[in-house]
Amino acid sequence: MNSIIAERGIVSLFHFTQADNLKNILRYGLMPRGDIEITGIASEFNDKYRYDDCLDAVCISISFPNYKMFYKLRCASPDKDWVVIRLDPQVLCDFNCAYCWTNAGDALSYNVPIEERMGKNAFLRLFEDKPGFPKRTQLNIADKFPTNPQAEVLVFDIIPIEYIKGIFFENNKAFNTYNNIIPECITTRVLPQVFSYRKDWEFWRV
Repeated sequence: MNSIIAERGIVSLFHFTQADNLKNILRYGLMPRGDIEITGIASEFNDKYRYDDCLDAVCISISFPNYKMFYKLRCASPDKDWVVIRLDPQVLCDFNCAYCWTNAGDALSYNVPIEERMGKNAFLRLFEDKPGFPKRTQLNIADKFPTNPQAEVLVFDIIPIEYIKGIFFENNKAFNTYNNIIPECITTRVLPQVFSYRKDWEFWRV
């Protein structure tokens, strides 16, 4: 996995969440929803339902956030501040992961047994074409991007703070509100690009 990640030029993984969750994330790490509910830690969940039925996993994206889901969530809660957390790609090597070619809550993903979504070959399938979807040759995207912008990785563990390399805000107001609680070892800045869309968005409008 290390060599594949390097060959594809993958240097970042991403997780988005409401900024109000930052304090506990920085204290406990990125926790699966099931762990949060069991421990009773205060948290604002991104979505009411988890159609992937994997409450024991943290959802992350490779090289760019799942902008379609992220945009939908932000529109549903326009009064909330959001953050995008950049993670070390070493997460893919150090934790038990399942790889979903599209959104983990999509039947195209959850109808595939979880065991078949694990391992090196499952990871490589994220970068393949699927019938009925745009092809990579059309998309003209870099090797580091999964074919489908909604591709997700399910990480079946708590991701410790040591794997957090950056925390990004959409605007100065949010940055100024939360930056003081973030350790100096973590890069923080206003980065509107990760709150936007991938360059091939026109192919995925439907």
